[in-house]
Amino acid sequence: MKKYRILMACGVSLLVIGVGIMAAPHIAGFINEQRMKGTIDEFDEGIAQMYEDTDTSRLAAEIERINSSTDTDYTIGDYVRDNNIKADEKSKKYDWALLSLLKEQMEQYNVDLIENGQAELNDPFSFEQPSFLLNTYSISDNVFGHISAPSIKMDLPIYLGANQYNMNFGAVHLSYSSMPIGGRSTNSVFAAHRGYIGKIFFDNIVFLKAGDDVYITNPWEKLHYKVTETAIISPYDIEQCYIQEGRSLITLLTCHPYGSNEFRYMVVCEQVNEDDTIKYPPQTETDTE
Repeated sequence: MKKYRILMACGVSLLVIGVGIMAAPHIAGFINEQRMKGTIDEFDEGIAQMYEDTDTSRLAAEIERINSSTDTDYTIGDYVRDNNIKADEKSKKYDWALLSLLKEQMEQYNVDLIENGQAELNDPFSFEQPSFLLNTYSISDNVFGHISAPSIKMDLPIYLGANQYNMNFGAVHLSYSSMPIGGRSTNSVFAAHRGYIGKIFFDNIVFLKAGDDVYITNPWEKLHYKVTETAIISPYDIEQCYIQEGRSLITLLTCHPYGSNEFRYMVVCEQVNEDDTIKYPPQTETDTE
C-alpha cells in the first residue's frame, strides 16, 4: 500500500510538472503581452497628459507670439537653446519643448538620408545603434511609440536601435532608415522576433494581406498605413528596404521560416492620405483656420 501511494505521488508530481512545462510558454506569453500593454498604456497616457498640461499650452502660445513678432522663423530649437532646457532624468514626464525639438531633428534626419544615401543600412553595427538618444528628449524609458495592426491583434512598443536588448521588448527601428514620422520619400524599417519562446512579436505578420491597416503612434500623431506588398527576401537584400522617391512607406521584417533565420519575411505598407492622420492634440476649427 505504501509503495502504491509513493507511485501515485510520483505520477501526480510528473503530471503537474508536465502540465507546467506545457503551460509555461502560454503563461510567459500572457505575462509579456500584459507587460507590453502596460508599456503602451503608459506612453499613451503620458503623451495625453503632456498635451493637457497648461505649461504646454503656454509654451506653444509663446513660440507663436515670438514668431509673429519677428521677421525670422523662430524654431522650437531656438527656444530650447535660448532657455537652456534639458531633460530631467528623475522625472518621467514628457517635455513638450524637447519633444518638439526631437521632431525638428528627426525631420532633418530624414532629409539627410535622402541627400546622403543609406549605405550604412547594410552594416548591422550601424543600424543596431539608436539614431537618437531619447532620454535627452525627456523619454526616459526609450519607448518612442507603438506599432499596431488590428487584423492580427498586434500592438507593440517601438524602440530605436535594432539591437538584441531592445528586441527583447518589442519592435525595433533600424537606424539609417527614415524616422517613423511620415512624409514623402521616407521608408521606416522595423524588425521584431518571430518564434521567440514565451513572447509574441512579429509572429503573425505573415497573415497580413494587401489592404490591411497598420498604424504608427508616435509622440505627435497616429499615422495610418495600408499593406501593399509581402515578400520573402534574403537577409542580405537590404536594398529592398531603401527609400523610394515620392512614397511614404514603412517596412516590417522578421525571420522566416518560423524558427529559422535563413530568410526574412517582409511586409511593405504605404501611408494613407494625410487626412487620416490623427494629430495630438486633436486640432480644433480655430487651429486649422
